[in-house]
Amino acid sequence: MIDSNKLFTIIVEAGSLISAFAAIVAGIIMAQVTKKFGTGILASGFKSISIGVFFIALGILIDAIQSYIQIAGVIEIITILVIIKEILFIIGTYIIVIGSKKTGDKLESLAK
Repeated sequence: MIDSNKLFTIIVEAGSLISAFAAIVAGIIMAQVTKKFGTGILASGFKSISIGVFFIALGILIDAIQSYIQIAGVIEIITILVIIKEILFIIGTYIIVIGSKKTGDKLESLAK
């Protein structure tokens, strides 16, 4: 008989891994943008934002690992993983927001 809790966790982990790999691919694509629109503001903005995307992807991967460890019954390191995951999410989000703001400000100043 299949344990529904384990099956649900496997499904959640699969979704997390797919999301993480999609974020990594998006980060790679954004980092490789080299076309210079205007003064290259978009290319440099995409590069900085892609770093934030990588941090979030790492957080998603740790979230998947955390789910697996929880099922395995190793509770001792769950708290550490939660703290690391949240730090990665905060850093990634901060980098994306600041990179987007700087890029928007630079584009706005070009339009004046």
